[in-house]
Amino acid sequence: MDTLIISLLILCYSLVLGIIFAQVLLTAPVVFKVLDDQNASKFLRKIFPRYYLLLLLITLLALLISYLFFKTFDVYIAIVAVFFSFFGYLIIPLTNSARDRGWDNLFKWLHNLSVFNTVIIMIVAVVQIFRATTL
Repeated sequence: MDTLIISLLILCYSLVLGIIFAQVLLTAPVVFKVLDDQNASKFLRKIFPRYYLLLLLITLLALLISYLFFKTFDVYIAIVAVFFSFFGYLIIPLTNSARDRGWDNLFKWLHNLSVFNTVIIMIVAVVQIFRATTL
């Protein structure tokens, strides 16, 4: 396998991990310490669609690279990452609506679903980085 192609796939999944870690470790904890609830809500409503859209674009690129140069298993794994990125993007309006209407249980469930999506995407990225480095 060409080193450049392997490096591109590793780069895609490394970017995914970097974006997730930046969001989880840097952005989210600081937002509620620096901003009041109303401004934190405005900020998060702007950042999360971009977060999932960026994850979606990068996982789509990883899917394309996997489809063109890697095994079928790698394509299926990339499809999982694309699906969860897209699904995370889709549930954002529902999550916001549940929050606005005071449907706390639904909001918590959707928020946990978003966290679950992120964990799955992160696991896929780690697995694929490991797999690509052992080729």
